[in-house]
Amino acid sequence: MVLSGALRFRMKDAALKVLYLQDNQLLAGGLHTGKIIQGEEISVVPNRALDARLCPVILGVQGGSRCLSCGPGQEPTLKLEPVDIMELYRSAGEWVRFTFYRRDTGLTSSFESAAYPGWFLSTAPEADQPLRLSRPPEPGSWDAPITDFYFQHCD
Repeated sequence: MVLSGALRFRMKDAALKVLYLQDNQLLAGGLHTGKIIQGEEISVVPNRALDARLCPVILGVQGGSRCLSCGPGQEPTLKLEPVDIMELYRSAGEWVRFTFYRRDTGLTSSFESAAYPGWFLSTAPEADQPLRLSRPPEPGSWDAPITDFYFQHCD
C-alpha cells in the first residue's frame, strides 16, 4: 500500500503529558495558565527502505514539514529538521537518522532510534521538559525517563 499523505496521531507519555511544540522544540506537559493543551499533531509514515517487521516509522510535526532526527555525538541528540515527511517517504534512501522502530507494549508504544540502537524517545518525569533520547530506565528508579507513549490516531 502506498500512502498519499501521512497518518496523523497525538502522543501522550505514560504519565499522560501531551507533546506540544514551543520555541522549535517538542515538550511534554499538560496545563498552561489554566488551559489544557491539546497536543501537537504528529505525522507518521513508514520507512519503506527498512525491514517492515521492525515497524520503522518517520515522525513529523507541523503537517509533516519538520521531522524528528537523531543527531550525531557521543550521546545522540533529538532535533527537528526542516524536511518534508512525504519526500522522505517517497525517496529510496534509508533515512536512518529520521527513523524510529515502534514497539507496541500493550496499550503503549516505545520508539527506538534506528541510528542509535538502545536509545528511545523519552520525556522527563517533570512537566514542560523537551522530548529527548534516553536509554531504557532502570526498574524502580523514581526519576527515570518515560519511554512509553500512548499513540492515538486523529480522526
